[in-house]
Amino acid sequence: MTETVSSAVETPEPASREVIYRHKITTRVTHWINAVCFTVLLMSGLQILNAHPALYWGEFGADNDRAFIEFFASRDGDELVGHTRIGALTMTTTGLFGVSKGSEGDARAIAMPAWATLPSFRDLATGRRWHFFFA
Repeated sequence: MTETVSSAVETPEPASREVIYRHKITTRVTHWINAVCFTVLLMSGLQILNAHPALYWGEFGADNDRAFIEFFASRDGDELVGHTRIGALTMTTTGLFGVSKGSEGDARAIAMPAWATLPSFRDLATGRRWHFFFA
């Protein structure tokens, strides 16, 4: 008694993929509009911070109060050194905060680097316009 083996191998049908949309198109579009507005708001806010590189806490900020966070530069011989002060703690932050390289590669005293601000050049009026428009 010999059994015959079928040579035809049955292959299963590929399962059809079901696409599930988790959010409607209006939710997706408004999310990305919000993301762009937030990014522009942040970058233009850093430009405003360049004009007065200090942040105050609570009701302070007038009458020569000491800032809670402050960005500044000092000179060490011929070299500019950037500093960030948070409360009583002062840190050297040259290259990022306080002192960064300008477009010509020279060190300059500025709170935020040009790549992080909108517009990238120092212009308070334009920074405020961008900031209030996107707010």
